[in-house]
Amino acid sequence: MEDDVYDLCVVGAGMVGSAVAKYASEWGRVCLVGPEEPKERDVNCKRDIFGCHYDEGRIARCLAHDPIWTQLARISMSRYRQIESDSGIDFYDEVGSLVAGGKDTKYMIDNERVSKEQQLESEILSNETLKTKFPLLNFSDIDHGLYEVKAGHISARNLVSAQIKLAKSKGCTYINEIVEKVTQMEEDCNSKMIVKTESDKQVVCRKVLLATGAFTAFRNLLPEDLELEVGLCPLTTAMIEVTADDFTNMRKYPAVIYFGKGADNWKKDYPRSKDGDYSWYMLPPIKYPDEKYYIKLGHLQHATTKRFTSSGEVKEWYCSGGDKQLVNDTVDLFKTVVQGVKPISYHGDSCVITTTPTKRPYIDTIHPQLWCRCRRECVRSKIQ
Repeated sequence: MEDDVYDLCVVGAGMVGSAVAKYASEWGRVCLVGPEEPKERDVNCKRDIFGCHYDEGRIARCLAHDPIWTQLARISMSRYRQIESDSGIDFYDEVGSLVAGGKDTKYMIDNERVSKEQQLESEILSNETLKTKFPLLNFSDIDHGLYEVKAGHISARNLVSAQIKLAKSKGCTYINEIVEKVTQMEEDCNSKMIVKTESDKQVVCRKVLLATGAFTAFRNLLPEDLELEVGLCPLTTAMIEVTADDFTNMRKYPAVIYFGKGADNWKKDYPRSKDGDYSWYMLPPIKYPDEKYYIKLGHLQHATTKRFTSSGEVKEWYCSGGDKQLVNDTVDLFKTVVQGVKPISYHGDSCVITTTPTKRPYIDTIHPQLWCRCRRECVRSKIQ
């Protein structure tokens, strides 16, 4: 029956899929299919599809060395406060964002150029100002910064919850399952799409949008003759527990992205880019659901060439908590970067980002009834 046919089925209920479902529900009958956050992570568990949004600390910034990312972020972030207001769910902490590195390096010049061209509300910080404004951070004498005021960090899981809540309020049907297969069906000269879940539930729709990120290739979602040119890059982060006092002292520090030579006393044995540069990001202390305060510090993809090619590899990585030695090295780096803050404890975390040849997202039409939205994203492993 035609009444049983959705205008659109969105596969993947993460940060992208939940947003698509919310907006699409304003103009048509929409079904969102994707699993909720798992209660366990064990390599022996049945589930092998996870998500990028099981996290309380994700950097939200417009500033980037690529203007396309700046434009996309600006559109997205401009809607945060309205989404919070409409849903009643808070997820955005506007503490600012800091890009730092060696003065007059290509990386910093590119960021400054994009900031100027896009007319971002940002401030160039000299080395002296950088150290005065953020005295707990130990930068080198040649570093300077670019400080974006209207930026900060989000709770990714709360943002997804807000988007799904609003999608449902607009009539969207949400199915908490993993999609196994997407096919096209010809019936009475009309073509429809069939979305089949692991429990054999079928969703009939006119169009499908895939928002499945790093897991797009691990189910039968695309036509057999099509394979996306992506790389699945594993990253390790350290979750560093700090005291309530340190949380108070640093909670309004900005999220930091660093690319440069580093200070002389920084830990030497840490992953670098091919040019020998440190490349890492750090979130200020955030309160997690376990009622503890964590600073998250992780390396960027420049520091690793490893790539995954199978669902099993991604699942094992997801359940591993990251590279144990690298977690220890990251904590040692933290101790040389952040002054006067002594960790109470720490543990590892792991993620997978999806890289593309252009270093930009795939947003494309596979055929008139199937779209794919594949972004560079983190697939969070630690359930906090």
